Amino acid sequence: MTTQTTKTNSVVSLGDDDIEAAVEIDGVALAEFYTEWCGSCQRMTPILETIATDTDATVLTIDVESHLETAIEFGAQSTPTFVLFADGKPVKQLRGAQDEATLRKLIERYSD
Repeated sequence: MTTQTTKTNSVVSLGDDDIEAAVEIDGVALAEFYTEWCGSCQRMTPILETIATDTDATVLTIDVESHLETAIEFGAQSTPTFVLFADGKPVKQLRGAQDEATLRKLIERYSD
């Protein structure tokens, strides 16, 4: 996989080798750890796409089943789990489905 180096207006799917580079490049990144079979994760997709379009945050998704080491490293023990990164460091973790307002407030709190 190639490393994402610029802000896009879409959700970026990352693997083990990409996450550190992606979260260090941008000021704020929201990562969702998900599984394909998770109904709550599937319902989060349109919310994440809207947030990726409407905010300066990079929105990342990591498939827990394909990238178990990364999930363990960031404490994603259930899906969905969201980890917010600010300046390359994990600063907040939320477990379970979240509403759009909650995720937006979290991003705003850590944005410049």
